[in-house]
Amino acid sequence: MRIVAFILFIVITTGLLMGGVFLLVVHTDDKYAIWVFVALLALMIFVYGPLTLGSVRAFWDVTGSEDSRRYYRRVILVIIGLEVLAAVVTVVYAVVTRAGALIPIIFIGGGVLLTTVASLVGPALYRYDRTHRPPASDWVAIEPSQISRRILATVITFVGVFALGIIGLGIANTVFPRTLRVAQLLPFALSFAFIISGGVSVFSTMGWNRRLRDVTDRDPSRLRRVARVVLRNKNIDLDDRDLVAAARYAAVITVTMPFQLANIVVLYAGLLLQQIPALQNGSANEYSIIVIILLIAFLVVLLPLQIVRIRRARQTALTHAAYAESPRATPTN
Repeated sequence: MRIVAFILFIVITTGLLMGGVFLLVVHTDDKYAIWVFVALLALMIFVYGPLTLGSVRAFWDVTGSEDSRRYYRRVILVIIGLEVLAAVVTVVYAVVTRAGALIPIIFIGGGVLLTTVASLVGPALYRYDRTHRPPASDWVAIEPSQISRRILATVITFVGVFALGIIGLGIANTVFPRTLRVAQLLPFALSFAFIISGGVSVFSTMGWNRRLRDVTDRDPSRLRRVARVVLRNKNIDLDDRDLVAAARYAAVITVTMPFQLANIVVLYAGLLLQQIPALQNGSANEYSIIVIILLIAFLVVLLPLQIVRIRRARQTALTHAAYAESPRATPTN
């Protein structure tokens, strides 16, 4: 069910965004090109706002405690506020560009429809997931065999895609001689291999996110308290259930965070490698240079921060290991 929901998420968001971009391009005069970008931001709010709302309802118990209900009310207010802002922007876009009423009607009406559907589908998915949970068993953070399989799948994907990329680009270079040199073939093939293998790794580790939800009883307020203690080293009083959740959260996050960090590095490496041919032949434009600077700057900021958080989580997992072995059962994934 989770895999089906993920695939539908990709299909729906891609289809809606592509359809919206098509409408914007068709109904906007070239002299108002900047407004296409502004309206696209509004469209993204209409698409991702409801999906975020549905995801919160599908994955978390937002009615289990007063803190959870308060958190969910804030989520609703933020999403509705952003959608109202997006509606205003869409109307302003239509007035300024004289695009007519079609796009505001479709965008705003689509946002209202998606929000309504998300409010209904989210709870239904949550109930389905709760009734189809695997049987309780002894606590294990993440099986070592699961880690090995994920790493192996990523490595095999990288090698396979890299080999296919070299072969495919070599054939293209044979059919169209002198289009690419060897120094240009390698960055292209490597970029494809990095991006696709990184995507496979992200997809293969999605199930681990359920572990993080389960160790906190799917209580968003408990997750926030636990994360602040484990990752940010905040001094917060935790009750017995919170202490068990914190120990198990730390045990899981010490595995998942390095994977997430590696996935980001791999994906960004693929994006950076795509800019190398343009730098080699001197055709790099301002866009390529900005992309390179932003990617490197993001990694420079993210890597030290995440490494510190991983160390804190490992320390918590070691010092609170006894709490993780509490008899409170948690299903394995």
